[in-house]
Amino acid sequence: MMGLVRDRWALHSMEMHESHNYKFKLVNNAASTPRQKKRAILTTNRPSAFFLTRCIAVALGIHFIVMVMIWSAIIINSLFNQAVPISLNESYCGPCPKNWLCYRNNCYRFFNESKDWFQSQASCMSQNSSLLKIYSKEDQDFFKLVKSYHWMGLKKNSTNGTWQWEDGSILSPDQLTMADVEKGTCAVYGSSFQGYTENCLTPNTYICMQQIV
Repeated sequence: MMGLVRDRWALHSMEMHESHNYKFKLVNNAASTPRQKKRAILTTNRPSAFFLTRCIAVALGIHFIVMVMIWSAIIINSLFNQAVPISLNESYCGPCPKNWLCYRNNCYRFFNESKDWFQSQASCMSQNSSLLKIYSKEDQDFFKLVKSYHWMGLKKNSTNGTWQWEDGSILSPDQLTMADVEKGTCAVYGSSFQGYTENCLTPNTYICMQQIV
């Protein structure tokens, strides 16, 4: 009788122990589930944060490159748009007068004062020179960099309509290309060996030229 009671008590103790273990596992599983979910969420969010950081870095890099390109273009454009020989006028070169530019057997001076064609011609003559004449695109290749307009020694003959230099020689196509943009019989130099018609009484800056003997 005592043995039967002992066996039932042992069986009851085993069932209670197994029930306790089962409940403990359920509690542990329930407690670990939020942690696992949280860890999964963190793991899922990490690539998104990394991707966002990388996109921001790439965008900043592109912005920096674009700004550098824009500023470089502005600086280069400002350099080319300046009256190129102005800075060169400050230096003395060979047999040319002081403040004149010496380039391939010719002396040049760019004047910033605005005068009409006749006044500009008189100013050059007073300095033993004439208004600019283009002899050769190769020998005067630095003029392709000039951007602003300057009077040059080219005038249309009212009799036959041909363009003539101050010395009376006729303009040839390999010297300069003329474009009729204004009604006038005088010419200003633009850039890249391009000349433009202009009213002779319109004020413009001018270029004087002196050949080296």
